[in-house]
Amino acid sequence: MEKGKLLIVLILLALIPLVALIVEKVQNERNLKQLKIRVNVNGIRGKSTITRMIFAILREAGCQVVGKTTGTAARMFYWDQQEEEELVRRPRGVSISEQIRVIRKAVKRGADALVCECMAVRPDYQIAYQHHIIKADVLAIVNVLEDHLDEMGPTLEQLAWAFADTIPYGGTAVVPSCEFTPYFRKIAKERNSRLEVVDPEIISEEYLKLFPYKVFDNNCAMALGVARALGIDDETSLRGMLKAAPDPGALQVIPLHREGLQTWFVNAFAANEPASTLEIWEYLQEEKIPMEMPVVVMNCRPDRVDRSYQFARDCLPHMGPIQLVVIGQMTAPIRRAYRRGKLPNVKVYRELQGKSVEEIMSVLVPMLDGHVLVGVGNIHGIGEEFIEALYALDEHGTPGVFAVAADPPADVIRAQIKRLEDWDGGLNA
Repeated sequence: MEKGKLLIVLILLALIPLVALIVEKVQNERNLKQLKIRVNVNGIRGKSTITRMIFAILREAGCQVVGKTTGTAARMFYWDQQEEEELVRRPRGVSISEQIRVIRKAVKRGADALVCECMAVRPDYQIAYQHHIIKADVLAIVNVLEDHLDEMGPTLEQLAWAFADTIPYGGTAVVPSCEFTPYFRKIAKERNSRLEVVDPEIISEEYLKLFPYKVFDNNCAMALGVARALGIDDETSLRGMLKAAPDPGALQVIPLHREGLQTWFVNAFAANEPASTLEIWEYLQEEKIPMEMPVVVMNCRPDRVDRSYQFARDCLPHMGPIQLVVIGQMTAPIRRAYRRGKLPNVKVYRELQGKSVEEIMSVLVPMLDGHVLVGVGNIHGIGEEFIEALYALDEHGTPGVFAVAADPPADVIRAQIKRLEDWDGGLNA
């Protein structure tokens, strides 16, 4: 008899988590019905910026929209306040169940639209995130680049397959014009979804210059493609994007001036893969930033050794003559490449693996006067503390927050709208 009671107790205890999951799922489904618009922003690079742009467009269109990013700093932002909310993660770390709490919070606040950067990396988690949690009607696949290869697959094709698995059923997918577009089109057709294909060339340089921080044409094109999929007119979208606040990881070019020190700091840590970093490098040269023998600080992460190998092979050798300072942990891929002559463009090499910020600055500062400093690799680990130490070098301290454009020139907006109207093969190619 006692054994029978014990068995019943054990069964009931085992059922408690299952019942909790069922209740949570039912509540999440109820909450999703309150959100008329749900957008999932997936891909590799630029997700946070594009999420913010889509949020700003929806806000400009009159939606009660909530946005969430998971990039450099996980944040939520709301249509009815300027202050952003930094998400505090639970002790167990990042979990896709966090999104259920985000949805609940958005609905409780009275939102009718939600745009979120995909927080899942592993393909099975991405499927769960899209098809069982957020159930977005519109998916944006912003790009397919070499990153997270250890978790998503060793090839670009496998990354594309993983992203395609998140295309909604009976919804819309917005994708870039790239080698994987035919595959995305095939999956969208199988799922009875519409495919919007965007080309970054639809965005003019004149329009990009209106932003008070650096953005790239593909970011704007993707956000505009999502807006069109939602039926928002181009003028509203173009004005809304300009009001998007920059992500903490947005590219910044910051002067650092004090007596005995005149330099610029280019914060490119958030572009944590070779292709995007080289795109920034080209931009710096086009913008006439003084790039003679710049100091490049490469921050390595112990859990991203594959990324360090990629930088050593596909990025650092293509930068021209540089001075290279390597910080962080597990810097062996960079050190080996230098010692084996794979980085012939590196004229000065400083290995500072495991060193404190104070020790790094004591080596770095004498190298800086008259030379641009470019931070690459990754912002996590010692990166954030290092940036704060750099800002402290300037006589004015930490730079202020970017102003957000509020009243853009009407002629530039009209010209961009005309460009969209005349474009043959841009959006929805």
